[in-house]
Amino acid sequence: MKKLFLFLSIIFFSLQAFSQEYYEIRSYQMKFRGNLKSLEGYIQNALIPALNAYGVSKVGVFKDYGKQEPVTLVVAIPFKNIEAYAGYRAALEKNVVYQEASKAYFDQVGPDKPLYEKISTYLAKGFSGHPNLTLPTKDASRIYEWRTYESYNEDALRRKIAMFNEEELRIFDNVGLHHVFFGEVLAGENTPCLSYMVSFANMAERDANWAKFSADADWKRISNDPKYANSHSRTVRKFLEPTAYSQW
Repeated sequence: MKKLFLFLSIIFFSLQAFSQEYYEIRSYQMKFRGNLKSLEGYIQNALIPALNAYGVSKVGVFKDYGKQEPVTLVVAIPFKNIEAYAGYRAALEKNVVYQEASKAYFDQVGPDKPLYEKISTYLAKGFSGHPNLTLPTKDASRIYEWRTYESYNEDALRRKIAMFNEEELRIFDNVGLHHVFFGEVLAGENTPCLSYMVSFANMAERDANWAKFSADADWKRISNDPKYANSHSRTVRKFLEPTAYSQW
């Protein structure tokens, strides 16, 4: 019986690990007077349809809440596994429809055709406690809060991720910090770090539910637990709103 239990446990945890998604999160930092229309036309009419055809069911596209200038456009792409992530660029190169739809964007080059300063990219692996994308709210006024927690070193990051998996995700759920994705950043700027997104119907709900979190007895308990002490060094936060063509 013990052997059977051990065997089933191995299968369960293997399937759980296999189900963890990977997220490519791009931030297009536009130039002043950059051709945002060209970039958005490419993402809406070329990139998203090609990714959907490849098997990516939902692509999120966001702008800064409050319409800052110059614009930062955030694109979040969930892949079902690392193999899907590794193969998507080659698939796009072979997609004739995508190549044709991308032509105007690809031709947007040269100093007289300002576009964006750079693309900053994270590759993240979904947490075992929240392995897959969820989209809990459909309100037209919905907003997203994207947070990145930097850590002092790799072990500090490991402990912070454990804090989420073991305790914090449950508290988020209880107080209305609606899960979207949670991921360990494998490559990108400011590592070691984790990155996650939560959503709200509006900013008023966001403020009220974060206040509930701060007052939560379980949060107060785990925030004082020595095993989680000094598990992250800095928080980077952005408020985002979806574009009209975002699939999130």
